Amino acid sequence: MSFQDQSIKRKAMSVIMLTSVAVLLLTATAFTVYDLATYRQNLAGSLSATAAIIADHSTAALTLRDAQDARATLASLRADPRIVAAALYDRQGKLFARYPLQAPDREFPPAPARVGWRSEGGRVLVFMPVTEGSARLGTLYLRSSPYPLYRRLQMYGGLVLTILCGSVLVALAISNTLQRRITRPVLALAAVAKAVSERGDYSIRAQKLSGDEMGLLTDAFNQMLGRIEEQTEVLRQHEEIRSFLAAIVESSNDAIIGKDFESKVISWNAGAERMFGYAAAEMLGQPITRLQSPDRPEEEASILEEVKRGRTRHYETVRIRKDGRPIKVSLSVSPIKNSHGEIIGVSSIVQDITERKRAERELQESRARSADIIGSAMDAIISVDAGQHITIFNEAAERMFDCPRGEALGQPLDRFIPARFRAAHREHVAVFGRTGITSRAMGNLRPLSGLRANGEEFPIEASISHIDVGGQQTYTVILRDITERKRAEEQILQLNAELEQRVEERTAELTAANNELESFTYSVAHDLRAPLRHIDAFSKILSEDCAPSLPAEAQHYLSNIRTSATKMSQLVDDLLNLARVGRQELNRQSTPLSELVDEVLEELKEETAGRKLEWHLQPLPAVECDPGLMKQVFANLLSNAVKYTRPRPVGVIEVGYRKMNGDSAVYVRDNGVGFNMKYADKLFGVFQRFHRAEEFEGTGVGLATVDRIVRKHGGHIWAEAAVDKGATFYFTVAGLEPAPEQKQMAI
Repeated sequence: MSFQDQSIKRKAMSVIMLTSVAVLLLTATAFTVYDLATYRQNLAGSLSATAAIIADHSTAALTLRDAQDARATLASLRADPRIVAAALYDRQGKLFARYPLQAPDREFPPAPARVGWRSEGGRVLVFMPVTEGSARLGTLYLRSSPYPLYRRLQMYGGLVLTILCGSVLVALAISNTLQRRITRPVLALAAVAKAVSERGDYSIRAQKLSGDEMGLLTDAFNQMLGRIEEQTEVLRQHEEIRSFLAAIVESSNDAIIGKDFESKVISWNAGAERMFGYAAAEMLGQPITRLQSPDRPEEEASILEEVKRGRTRHYETVRIRKDGRPIKVSLSVSPIKNSHGEIIGVSSIVQDITERKRAERELQESRARSADIIGSAMDAIISVDAGQHITIFNEAAERMFDCPRGEALGQPLDRFIPARFRAAHREHVAVFGRTGITSRAMGNLRPLSGLRANGEEFPIEASISHIDVGGQQTYTVILRDITERKRAEEQILQLNAELEQRVEERTAELTAANNELESFTYSVAHDLRAPLRHIDAFSKILSEDCAPSLPAEAQHYLSNIRTSATKMSQLVDDLLNLARVGRQELNRQSTPLSELVDEVLEELKEETAGRKLEWHLQPLPAVECDPGLMKQVFANLLSNAVKYTRPRPVGVIEVGYRKMNGDSAVYVRDNGVGFNMKYADKLFGVFQRFHRAEEFEGTGVGLATVDRIVRKHGGHIWAEAAVDKGATFYFTVAGLEPAPEQKQMAI
């Protein structure tokens, strides 16, 4: 079992033991180094004194060129076992005499070095000038034996080994006691976390066992569980309310459609599916103009302009079904506002009035011929003469205005119009008679109000037409009481506003909970870095200083410790980077994406050295983004492409963009090993890896980081791949524009 899979109890004991042993070894090493340095210094001083004496006795031999006297003087050094070789050089630097006499020339320097002493291979070398007065006659060379130093090292090694064995036993006893106290709170907290994860029960609380940092961590963990428990309940309640409101919208017979200010559909209920023949999946994200009649190209822009001003408008128009059949519809268009009162979208309630309009037209054609039909009409039908006195008042009008027909006939139409609108209404009718237009359909008139006989005002919808009968103008108005429809529209608008507010509140709560979880992850990962650095540092010291004295198996275990510590440190760094991306504020600025790609390729040169790679690069546009985070997106995707094309004799990597579902998407494509699309939904999760670690290195955090950065920029990322056929990663960023030309670079 690797170190990272060990229990925290065993890890704590291992860390304490390794720390104790490392400190002891470091201390013993420092003492040994100091003693050896002192020994060498003392030896050099002693040899220098001896050399001065020998040099003083050698002046006569060098002056008289008496080699026998010189050898005799050097032979006196046999009394000092520390000196294994000596030589006299004359004034010209040539070897004059040696000790021992039978030693070959290669044992001595070909010429004397700089005066003084130095250490070489465990030996001390001394060069002493031989002078008489101020004249230099030659140089004396002495070399010490290395064996006293080796014996001293052996003595220290035995002493250190003895002390180390005793200290290990003492440290083992102490660490066994301390690690229980240290790991007990951690194990208790881990047990609670596991129980919460397995059962999903956030009411569980961890027991506080100490008042130190672990106690504070336990309190923070319990507080976090409490907040999550409260937020889970709130989210459940909000979900029930949202489901209820969604059911109301979905069960409506009318088409209820939501769209943004780019006229793209964001909601499409069952009524819309029945009315227009398009399924929700076909319309979501698509422009609403696909329903627009070709003969009304400016209609949608006019509707959006009215909504942006905060106005609610009603229209009668024509829409085109999926099967190409035009239908007449009534539109009630109103703004969608968030909790701050800001307009964020458009809500449209659509009724199919094709049949109603046909009925109205037939009714208007037969109005003059059939009073019975007028009398039995469901809508109120009122005709007035040029002086706007009532000539026809059907049964529906009697019911609508709560006034008998006999009392209405001959009366001015003003009687059924609120006083504040009467003058304007008379003017509108007169203007309509002068336009030459014979009719205006229902919904094309300004909002109207009616007045019942009891003084009650109510909203109405009207159509108007006029005919010339015997030289007299007759105006006929068809009225519809839309009180219930207005009330329903107001209720739907109110429900939409409440739904948007609740969704915003839920989003804020989820964001707060996510921030708390990221902060907790960041704190835990950050606290793991220090012990990992200690493990790596001390294991490195142990490997460098004691590897020769360790058995092969111990060296293997030590190598595994360092490898595991490095992998865990990389994993912690990746987790910290992932948490940092979630917390980091975007610093948006106009950034050429091609420059980011070039920078990443420059950084990958060392990794790709010696490989045959073909790079196909399209010029990418500049976008408003955080350049540091966006460079990390390209770095992760391109390094993955380099890594997974490693088995190919020639790796082919392409960077470019293309139109995807109406948006521009940047893509990175390779001819590497690919993956099974069955697992694509797990691709951007943390620690998700589709290949074995011994095949391809990595921590499984890189693509999760890319996904988080892209989402922070308002985009999304997806992949297409097949096993052993390469992979393509796409991501969108707002503001991408087509590049004019393409270049290709082969490396």
